[in-house]
Amino acid sequence: MTTGNSALIDIIRAEIQKRGPRSFAWFMEQALYHPEHGYYSSGRCAIGRHGDYFTNVSVGPLFGQLLAAQFAEIWERLGKTDNFVIVEQGAHHGDFVRDVLESVRKRWPDFFAALRYRIIEPFPVLKDRQSLTLAEFGDRIEWRASIDALAPFTGVHFSNELLDSMPVHLIVSGETKPGSTAWR
Repeated sequence: MTTGNSALIDIIRAEIQKRGPRSFAWFMEQALYHPEHGYYSSGRCAIGRHGDYFTNVSVGPLFGQLLAAQFAEIWERLGKTDNFVIVEQGAHHGDFVRDVLESVRKRWPDFFAALRYRIIEPFPVLKDRQSLTLAEFGDRIEWRASIDALAPFTGVHFSNELLDSMPVHLIVSGETKPGSTAWR
C-alpha cells in the first residue's frame, strides 16, 4: 500500500532503479522540493490550524509583532541607518512579513521609512502567493531566487521553521567491536 503523491513515488523509484540506493537527504529533498511534486515547491503545502501543521505565524500576528520590536531595536542599535534590510528565507505565503511590516508601519514610522524586506524564494508558486499577500507594501519588498543573489546589506537575516525543512543525513551509531562505537 502506498500513500502520497504517486507521480513523485514513481520518479523516486525510477531514480533508485537507475542509480541504486540514495541517501535519506536526497529522498527528503525530493519529497519537499522536487520542482513539480515537492511538498513546498508545488504549492500544495497546507500550514495552519486546518493544515498539516501550524506555526507561530499561522495562529496570529503576535509573533510578527514581537519580532518587529526586536528588529526595531536592532535598527536603533545600528544607528538608525536609512537603509535597513530584513532578509527572510522560507516566507511561505508572506504572513510573517505582513505582520512585521504592519506593526513597524504603525509603531515605528521612521523605521518603516528606512526598511526594505527581501525574500529568498526559489519557487515561483510561492513568490506569486507572497506577492498577493504583500501587495500593499509595493516596492518595499524584493525577491531573490537564491541567497547567492543577495548583495551585502545592513540588517537582519531571518528564518522561521526553515531548518525543520532542510534535507538531513542520518547518522547511525554501531558497535564495530565489543566495547567500541563508530558513527556512520
